[in-house]
Amino acid sequence: MHGHGYVPAQPPRDIPASVIVLRVLFAILPLFSCGMLSWGTMLRLALVTKRPRDWVLFVVVLASFIACFGTVLSDPTEDLRMLRSDIAIGIMLAVALVVVGWFLYADTRHDAIRRMPLSPYYGTTVPYGPPVVAQQIPQSPHTPTPGYGFPPAQPVPPQPLQAPASQTSSDKPRIDQVRAELDELSDYLRKDRKEPGP
Repeated sequence: MHGHGYVPAQPPRDIPASVIVLRVLFAILPLFSCGMLSWGTMLRLALVTKRPRDWVLFVVVLASFIACFGTVLSDPTEDLRMLRSDIAIGIMLAVALVVVGWFLYADTRHDAIRRMPLSPYYGTTVPYGPPVVAQQIPQSPHTPTPGYGFPPAQPVPPQPLQAPASQTSSDKPRIDQVRAELDELSDYLRKDRKEPGP
């Protein structure tokens, strides 16, 4: 109830327009190409995030594109009437939808983590390990040993007290007036205590 109050909100960090344009471009690329350029979107994601998982997904999407496109090209009919061509095209479209969803999720998450401010305690922990033994440096017998690595404290000479500033003539009447009012108030309070209550 009597705390410090709410922490002030940090101003939102603006995302540059180029990042938004690239995100939109790579999100619509698989859809406008009917899934044939899904691998390009995954390649960009893998290059930006540099995570092994995204590289593996890029290889999987590229392999599925090569397999499906090879299946469509191997269809002997002129208008692609075979069932395997329909299934391959359906897989390419499904992969395109999955790639768009994953790309938007992973890219925005990566961008949010990258823009997140670090904790003030980040990197201040001491790593575990064997204790470090300091070497003793021999000192001459006449040198005083400073405490905890600090130099010895130098005594500070006492400062003479300064006399208060002299009162001006304009302050004198005011002080007299305040004293008179205080005396009057104390008399009133004494008289009030002496009178018996009803």
